[in-house]
Amino acid sequence: MARLRVLVTGAAGFFGSAIVRSLVLDAADVTATDRVEPTAFAARPDVPPESVVYVPRDLASEPLDDLIDAAEIVVHAAALTPAEENGDVADELLRVNLAPLSGLLRAARLSGSCARFLFVSSAGVFDQRPERVLEEDDADGGTSMYGAAKLAAEHVVRRYGLLAGLDTASIRPTSLFGAGELPRPSRPRTTPLARLVDHARRGETVSTVRESSRADWLSVDDAAEAVRLICRAPSLDGRSYNLSSARTRPFSDVVAAAVNCAGLVVDPASSCIVDPGPDRAATIANARVFDTFRWRPTRSLEGGIRDLVAYLEATDAASTGVQR
Repeated sequence: MARLRVLVTGAAGFFGSAIVRSLVLDAADVTATDRVEPTAFAARPDVPPESVVYVPRDLASEPLDDLIDAAEIVVHAAALTPAEENGDVADELLRVNLAPLSGLLRAARLSGSCARFLFVSSAGVFDQRPERVLEEDDADGGTSMYGAAKLAAEHVVRRYGLLAGLDTASIRPTSLFGAGELPRPSRPRTTPLARLVDHARRGETVSTVRESSRADWLSVDDAAEAVRLICRAPSLDGRSYNLSSARTRPFSDVVAAAVNCAGLVVDPASSCIVDPGPDRAATIANARVFDTFRWRPTRSLEGGIRDLVAYLEATDAASTGVQR
């Protein structure tokens, strides 16, 4: 199998680090970039450090031309996912999530080797409130500035690819869970699943609300496996692909899994309240990615929670020098 040369942006993030792991385990030559300093970048524990070349860059202000010129494919996973979108935060969201695209695409067009560009979008491009089935063509920008910016970026990537002769695609992962999830400056608010695990590890009881709220939970490693398959595909065809389980789960299922797998204790009197947010009733179809790449998710909520606990324990051990 030929070794792919891949550049992954946003590689220090939750999904970015899973993508790096999946590609490295597939014998790709991976260059990872993010805005954090090298001392703050850590590959997943089962990824040999020497197998990833990390180059710190802030793509909002620093060009990536040299890194793109050395790659065959760019996986653009860098993004700002703020907890709120008010005032200056909305301006920063657009600056980080949209403005750098022109430089990245230009560098790919001018490159002598980079012919592919895979954009990591989001299921936030959909309005997921109504109870209906959502296909890729149903994307309308959703209910947030983040979703609107992601959909705008998808259109830009596809159109630029057609004009410049770049092979492009976009992927739309749903609510990701699993190893690697930590609060970061670019993603300060973790998922309610990760918050439950955090409280369990601290020995704190929680109370929960809106347990009937639904979401499509997808293992981050299943989503990263889809990226690996897409990177290896003969053609990307400029299409967008939903990465989903094609199944909504009530938050009560997540709570039960955290009780069983992380030792979470639920106490209605607890002052630690975990709220999953509004009900996302829509079913996000994944037939296109299955038909094209034969990808289908395999990991369970319980398995993902065990993976997250093991990751956090390994991270704690590494940071304290403790061997477990």
